Amino acid sequence: MLRKTLCLVTLAVVLILVTACSSSKQANLTAADKGSQVEVKVGEQLVITLDGNPSTGYTWEAKDLDTTMFEQVGDPVFSSSNPGLVGSGGTLTLTFKALKAGTVTLTLVYHRPWETGADPIDTFAVTVKVK
Repeated sequence: MLRKTLCLVTLAVVLILVTACSSSKQANLTAADKGSQVEVKVGEQLVITLDGNPSTGYTWEAKDLDTTMFEQVGDPVFSSSNPGLVGSGGTLTLTFKALKAGTVTLTLVYHRPWETGADPIDTFAVTVKVK
């Protein structure tokens, strides 16, 4: 009985270690990282969380995304700072996956996408080195 328990515990530990080692890593960025440089590896994700309020029509969006270097993973995800209050602000999280090695500036703009010719009300840019 003790031997079976020991084997099961050992197997569980091995599975946890294998899962932890094989899980993809990510770099998490916020407004404080604006203008900085970050390094990620090919296949890793870059997760950027910025203040926003989609109820105003504004959203964060990649500007001139180099699709040979990155792909956007899903749509921006909004999290309200006050879920009980309709129209309250919060954060928008955008996720990008690094596709190949190189260095590029990733730029996001906070704008109303349908307002052509209007300047964004905010911009976020980081230099990303993909290894």
